[in-house]
Amino acid sequence: MSISPRKIMLLAISLIGLVLILALPAAAQNRIIKGTVTDDAGKPLQNVQISIQGMDVSRQYNVKTDKKGQYLYMGIPGGQYRVVARLKGFEPDFVAGLSPNISAESVANFQLKPGVDRKLSFEMTPEEQEKAKADQAKNESKQKMAGEVKTIFDAGLAMAQAGKYAEAIVEFKKALALDPDQPYIEANMGDAYSKSDKLEDSLAAYQRAIALKPDDPAILTNLGVVLGKMGKTAESQEAFKKAAAMNPAAAAQNYYNLGATMVNSGKMPEAADAFRQAIAADPGFAEAYYQLGMCLSGNDATIPDAIKALQKYIEISKAPEQIEVAKQIISALAAKK
Repeated sequence: MSISPRKIMLLAISLIGLVLILALPAAAQNRIIKGTVTDDAGKPLQNVQISIQGMDVSRQYNVKTDKKGQYLYMGIPGGQYRVVARLKGFEPDFVAGLSPNISAESVANFQLKPGVDRKLSFEMTPEEQEKAKADQAKNESKQKMAGEVKTIFDAGLAMAQAGKYAEAIVEFKKALALDPDQPYIEANMGDAYSKSDKLEDSLAAYQRAIALKPDDPAILTNLGVVLGKMGKTAESQEAFKKAAAMNPAAAAQNYYNLGATMVNSGKMPEAADAFRQAIAADPGFAEAYYQLGMCLSGNDATIPDAIKALQKYIEISKAPEQIEVAKQIISALAAKK
């Protein structure tokens, strides 16, 4: 049976209509969220994790930035979205309230600041949000007082440099009353107490400083010195060893300090080992050679090594008077051989 031209035309129109109807849902899905992520200097950041999260309906889409710091995600259903940007070594950030549509792309750009990853406000529990608010208020209070704290601290430093340690301690305490979380104020107060021969107070101040700043080798070194003065040899040695491990560049001084505490305890073989470690860390450390020679000079079996250490000291030292002393010691030791 033949089909009339009119029926063929009507059928073609119906098929076109069907194609259009079928295409509409796909077009409705062509919503786009895109953007660029840079650091605080405007440099593009690659491999930033972008999380596109539904705010009205629970759903999430993930994508990463390219070499140009750009990202794009297509085919997003209609709704309201939040975009989160995260990269290790930077503080996270987010943009909320995006409603992408088919007529215009939604854009969420970010400029991330160096820092550590943390929970964003909407990721926190109510308890965490309260703590974050309290911490923020505390930090804002500290910032307001920062100028005053610095002025008082500087006054304390001036007093300490003038040898007025009691007055310096008063100023340091004033500064700490305004901001108790300042490790270097505690450390300087510890130094003032130490120079005033108030070793227990000095120890307490350094311990508070280390609790606030446990990764500072200089504070640990000073703690070791105070512990040594107090006769707490084992604790002193531990402090110097930790400081040396934290800062290899200053290891020679810490091993030298360790050797000094051993000498004060009468442990000459252990002291000699410490001075050798100081020399290994810094072959130009003249005083370490001198002290090593002195440690070895008390034993007939190690006198040759003592003479070698003192000769090296004479070779590199820049202290004329001490060089003469070393020469005299070498002469005395040579007479024993």
